[in-house]
Amino acid sequence: MVSEYIGYFGILGVVLIVLGWIPETIEIIRKKKNNLNLKFNILYTLGSLFLVIYSIYINDLVFILLNGFAFLMSSVGLFYTIRGAN
Repeated sequence: MVSEYIGYFGILGVVLIVLGWIPETIEIIRKKKNNLNLKFNILYTLGSLFLVIYSIYINDLVFILLNGFAFLMSSVGLFYTIRGAN
């Protein structure tokens, strides 16, 4: 019975993580500055991108969504980190 609904746990996890990322990303956009280390931003963004590719390969919607949002949000942070460094 639980196995019928286990996918919903994954979707709920994605929603909660994205809800945590959204305010931070909005704050970065408002300030036009990201205080995170450039190396961390690059590694995190690339890692997220590779996980998106892998998630597509294994055809797992929950991880495609999670890693897709992580890549999108971290790309915004990376953009403002690089922009702020100049």
